Amino acid sequence: MDYIRTRHSVYLLTYHMIFVTKWRKPCISNEIGDFMKSEAARLCLGYGGELVSAETDRDHIHLLVSLPPTKDVFNVVRSLKTQLSKEIHAHPVYGPYVARFIHGNAPLWSASYFVATTGSVSLETVKSYIESQRTNEHKRKYEMRSRYWQGKGRNKSPRPKDNA
Repeated sequence: MDYIRTRHSVYLLTYHMIFVTKWRKPCISNEIGDFMKSEAARLCLGYGGELVSAETDRDHIHLLVSLPPTKDVFNVVRSLKTQLSKEIHAHPVYGPYVARFIHGNAPLWSASYFVATTGSVSLETVKSYIESQRTNEHKRKYEMRSRYWQGKGRNKSPRPKDNA
């Protein structure tokens, strides 16, 4: 990727971002992941940036984003998470699918996120890492390891139910 030249500056600022679904629920299908990647690309263009690379797994999304120095990374992350969540929940097919995993009025994403600049490693290294996230050898194994999840603990539901 080449340096970006504007009227008063020359820059190359890239960020590796990871958003995790609420309660790490595996609610991102391949179709939803493709939809999120296209929406993230559209949103990044709106911030004057570019989505360099993106990949999803069942419970998280990796984004490699190039942004101008005038944009606040926190606000871009907050806006990306909010808009992606709204688009998924409002979609006539993806909304009901996600609602099977995330109940009620809960957002799609966990409140936490990861973001790092990519200046210490080559851009190609980060890009190849992100693109390799959907391969079988990198998929996260969904194993419940505690006694609670193996049926040896309490017999209560993992989350309290609403009385409303």
